[in-house]
Amino acid sequence: MKFKLIYTFFALIAAALLLTNNSSGPAAVQNLDRTGSPLSPGPCQVCHNNGAFSPTLTLEVLDNGAAVAAYEPGRTYTLRVQANATGNPAGYGFQAVALTGDDDLQAGVFSNPAQGIQITPLNGRQYAEHSMRRTSNIFEVDWTAPEAGTGEVRFYSAVVAANGNGTSTADGSAFLTSPVALAEGPASSAEENELFEAFTIFPNPVAARLNLRFQSRETGEYQLRIVNLQGQSLLERRIEVAAGEQVQGLEVSALPAGIYTVQLTDGRRVSSRKVIKH
Repeated sequence: MKFKLIYTFFALIAAALLLTNNSSGPAAVQNLDRTGSPLSPGPCQVCHNNGAFSPTLTLEVLDNGAAVAAYEPGRTYTLRVQANATGNPAGYGFQAVALTGDDDLQAGVFSNPAQGIQITPLNGRQYAEHSMRRTSNIFEVDWTAPEAGTGEVRFYSAVVAANGNGTSTADGSAFLTSPVALAEGPASSAEENELFEAFTIFPNPVAARLNLRFQSRETGEYQLRIVNLQGQSLLERRIEVAAGEQVQGLEVSALPAGIYTVQLTDGRRVSSRKVIKH
């Protein structure tokens, strides 16, 4: 009887783990790359392998809605992963990573994930993945290209079409058998690539009120974001910057202590600065 109880106990634990793994991303739950990249012990099909729903996937890097074959260093794009499946899946999941070089290092930075998507750090790399089972079969996240001289960037991804029964049985999955590769393109000139003639933040580190000093060539409206190391946007607002030199204050006392990126964008270009919050 004792052995039967122990077996039942471990079976319940295994079932709970399977349920958790189906509801959140494998990097967050399993500490694993399941994209099928060279860093992966196997794609999502290792568990979700019954072939249900016959999913396929497409991965595109978009610039204002148009797919690109080369990236401009420092520019921000939209990474879109789409799962297409037969039948009626209860929900979808995904994982994606951007790598470069012979050592498969992190390439660029993911940020601004949509609802139900998270950015998980793992072994010095970022993984964009689901944080919950989503009814939408399209996953989008911002990707800021790496600095000039990085070279080719390779995107790996896998998707799952789930039946929602709480386990990996009767689910379907697919992964890219070959990565989507982007060549490095030319960088814009400093004048074209920078939003402002000068942009600084102080004090840094900051406790309560962060000041942003601008030297701007023209008046414009910009989207401001404060993003954490997981790529989550914790503060967003529209700000108006006048031509000339000025300082604007930003209350950040509610932010937890940590390292953040202050981003300003006009929808095409991005200026960013690192800040430490006490």
